[in-house]
Amino acid sequence: MENADWALLGIAPTTELAAIKKAYALKLKTTRPDDDADAYQALRGAYERVQQWLKWQQQQAAMPAPEPVVAPPPVVEATPPTPAEPLTLDQPVTPSMPPTPTPPQPQQATPAPPASPPMAADATPAPEVQPQQLTAALERRWSLAGEAALREAWARTRGELDQQPLSRQAEFSAAFAQWALGLPTLPNDFLKTLDSYFGWLHDFRSERLLGPALVQALNERLRPRPVDPAVRAVGDPLVRLQAARLAGVGWLKLQWWLFLLQPVFGRSQSMLGVQWLQVLGLDLEAQRWLRDAVKRGLWWRTGAAALIYGSCAGLVFSNPVVVIGHTLVWLALTALLLVLGLLGGTLLGVQLQAINPSARRWSHLLPEWTRDVGALGLGIMWLLFAAWLTGVDAQASVSAVREWLPFVPRRIVEYATWGFALCGLAMARPRGGMSRYVVAGLFPITAFLAMRWLDAWLPPTGAYFIAAAWLLAGAAVHEDRFGQAAPAPVQWFLRPVLNTLVLADRWTYVTALAPLAVAMAYATLVDGQVRPLSLFMCWVLGILAVGWLQTQADALGLRLLPAPPAPADSADAP
Repeated sequence: MENADWALLGIAPTTELAAIKKAYALKLKTTRPDDDADAYQALRGAYERVQQWLKWQQQQAAMPAPEPVVAPPPVVEATPPTPAEPLTLDQPVTPSMPPTPTPPQPQQATPAPPASPPMAADATPAPEVQPQQLTAALERRWSLAGEAALREAWARTRGELDQQPLSRQAEFSAAFAQWALGLPTLPNDFLKTLDSYFGWLHDFRSERLLGPALVQALNERLRPRPVDPAVRAVGDPLVRLQAARLAGVGWLKLQWWLFLLQPVFGRSQSMLGVQWLQVLGLDLEAQRWLRDAVKRGLWWRTGAAALIYGSCAGLVFSNPVVVIGHTLVWLALTALLLVLGLLGGTLLGVQLQAINPSARRWSHLLPEWTRDVGALGLGIMWLLFAAWLTGVDAQASVSAVREWLPFVPRRIVEYATWGFALCGLAMARPRGGMSRYVVAGLFPITAFLAMRWLDAWLPPTGAYFIAAAWLLAGAAVHEDRFGQAAPAPVQWFLRPVLNTLVLADRWTYVTALAPLAVAMAYATLVDGQVRPLSLFMCWVLGILAVGWLQTQADALGLRLLPAPPAPADSADAP
């Protein structure tokens, strides 16, 4: 290990992998491959050699220390005594000196190869860690305990990633990138942490290892760019409400703003979504609070409407039990109309698919045809023709025709009527999702009015077809599907539908159907003695009243809200 590698990284020798990676990431900011390829290659080589040295140090630390080798003492062989000459009395005896012992020479011990730890006979190697296991554990921890738990879990996951071999770095990097992009609600701070660890946007090899598409998606998610002023204008009420909440505004003021601006807040949330709200500085916790606050504002409005209806019912009925019963019935019928509109709008948005795989081209033919202006007009004409067939079926001439042609089924006209009606509905249905919900929600009252007004000429089924044609024509004019503005008489004829769709576009679906609640209040207060013209006038006046009152509430609420904070320059776009 050379000191030059540590000098290139700009740190002292250490065994902390996190410190090495941090130093390498800091050096990458000033050493780019586009500016100086040689300097970058030298930095990358030093980084890889330091990692290899650290791996070797960890392996050496995990090995058991070798026992010292003790050399055996030298064995001194005893020499057999030699026969001595006989001694005489006059010969002096000189004592013989013992031999000087030779110090033993130390033997050079040959270093034994590192021994692997003993394994049991039935032990099997541990399975490799898969990226999906780590990402699933992080996601589960985040969904259960929030962002703080996610960061704690990441600390443990990072330790496991540090233990993986270098050959699997690309595999884990790609898996974590795909996981992060698949979760649009993942906090931006945590995304930056992942980017700092894996180097998605700082390593020139990312495009080769991850693929151009994945790198492009990461750039779009992580690179900062300015927020469109239109987006900021839509989210401005939510940002101001959150700022007021953080500033410690009183509870009563918050509830008053929620009551006044509930449609505005709901529209902003539905238009922007989670990612754009994060761009505007509203984290997941703030978005969760705002969703609950919008629901609370809707309940405040429902309670106020029930109180107003109860007061009007108290003027009509003297019995308090009857008043409470009428109020509950009115609330139930209004909620039923809202649910029916949602279900009907979903049904209108269903795409027709071919059952036979060999006939897939037919499944794409109808959606393409419905975009044509001629198909739209033909669909409305089919609905009107179906209504005419219901009147023809009720005449005596049809019975004579059936007797003259005995091979014609008796219900063929009825089958043809429903066939033309369903085809016309499929061809002229609205394009926008909100328009579909509004049209479906308005159908019950328009069908009732058409049935009461046309009962002398058409059976109820024909009145329903005419009501559907009127609603679909209004939605087509509102969506400008004819390519040009409709004449003034046509617009006045379709004015109730057009105004209701404008309420939905400006605010919410519930606000658009609030005039129906006014008409339903009239129907319940007169105890079934409903006059069609009075019901229609209640609906029309309700449309005008709701639009005017909500405009005044918006002006008052936005004037009372505190000024929005300065936009953050480092906001990340989704």
